[in-house]
Amino acid sequence: MTKKAYVLNPHNDDGIISTGGTLLQLINNGWEINYIQMTDGRHGGNLPPKTIKKMRAEEGKEERKYLGIKNFYNFDIEDGKLKNYENDQSTIEEVAKRIKYSDVAFIPNKAEGHPDHRATYEIGHKALELAKNPLESHYIVWLFPLYYHNPGKFDKILKIDIDNQIERKLDGIRKHKSQVEWGRFDEMANHINEYFSLLYSTYRKREKNYSEIIGIPEINKKYNLFVKSLENAEDVTEIFHGRKSEKIKA
Repeated sequence: MTKKAYVLNPHNDDGIISTGGTLLQLINNGWEINYIQMTDGRHGGNLPPKTIKKMRAEEGKEERKYLGIKNFYNFDIEDGKLKNYENDQSTIEEVAKRIKYSDVAFIPNKAEGHPDHRATYEIGHKALELAKNPLESHYIVWLFPLYYHNPGKFDKILKIDIDNQIERKLDGIRKHKSQVEWGRFDEMANHINEYFSLLYSTYRKREKNYSEIIGIPEINKKYNLFVKSLENAEDVTEIFHGRKSEKIKA
């Protein structure tokens, strides 16, 4: 039976930015990857909203073709307005229906700075409570220091090394030409994945240069299936500052 994952994207470039390397590893191991997009992205730039919406739709299509995304659904809610749908039962139930038979569902962490990202977490988390079956997996898109920090508690935090996928990931991000031109998102993703590799190898030998971080709030029966499909997923749940024997947790 084909293993399946769904990625809930607040905007159409968030999945590739946050989990591109992880998704490529799953694809290489025969997984079917599917996307749900929550907003129309119309305010992601300074051109007229209708122009940006159309431009970004075409860019998203190019990325999905590049990765070989199987199924795609867009709620097409106005960019920046998703908070109004956090408790909309029909939206939550539609997400739950689509992810119900998947093995893993990726959603943004609730500590994300952008309001559409936090709203996607709220909708996705409630949908996962209804769907029950998939492994809930939190991803990080952008970190905004001193802005919003309440990530929640996790059974597991995984550092997924993506050295073998980083160039393909960046090429995937560059399918979103407008966002690379206006926001340098490929450059930021490159640096943040390098930062994650450094951060989670402090006081230890650093063997890889680029990593993505995935949080698992609650382990279920799909956890081992997910981890076994990755090239190198290291459990970094217990992080220590300095001498590990002293257990000064960060």
